[in-house]
Amino acid sequence: MKQKKRENLHIFASAAAAFVVFCLLFLGQGWNLVLCMILAVLLYFALLLLFKPSVRIGGVIFSQEEKGEHFQNRLGEAGEDYLRMEKAVKRIRDAGMKEKCRKLSDTAEGILKYLEENPQKVAEARRYIDYYQETAANVLEHYIELQETKLQTEEISRLKESTEETVGILQDAFNLQFEKLMQDELMSLETDLDLLKQNLESERSLRL
Repeated sequence: MKQKKRENLHIFASAAAAFVVFCLLFLGQGWNLVLCMILAVLLYFALLLLFKPSVRIGGVIFSQEEKGEHFQNRLGEAGEDYLRMEKAVKRIRDAGMKEKCRKLSDTAEGILKYLEENPQKVAEARRYIDYYQETAANVLEHYIELQETKLQTEEISRLKESTEETVGILQDAFNLQFEKLMQDELMSLETDLDLLKQNLESERSLRL
């Protein structure tokens, strides 16, 4: 709503400036009517572009429209990697590994839903989307490739164990990223709980 008001203000200011210039040139200076109109229109659109709201993301300046498109693209990338993880988890046969990967995928789903509901946090999740989640999807797909070889060599077993350890490390990274994204909410919740405790203690004191 505030953004819409700012946009309307920019349009009004640009139109007003163009009208003032038109009056000065046509009425004040006696310039040609058509020429004055053309100059006024050009000034109007120039001011619209000049005052167009923009935002900086990672050192790059985006317009509001580009910002929205940028965030949607990042969410799309995150969604694609999540689907890759889901597809891989369904194919894992080892019960222990499947449980760990399911937990990792569930955390990724939680982060994705949170980002969809809070798109302003997408910029903060850049490293998670670009590195951690994509790495997780690659690791699970590589594990499926090892599984499908059906080889029982010492090297294959070592790689499977290494993959299982990597999944544990990724789980810690996912949890940390999720906690960082929700820092504001966690702080707000902690404040509410502290206030609730204080109110309860005050009520107990009054009863005594």
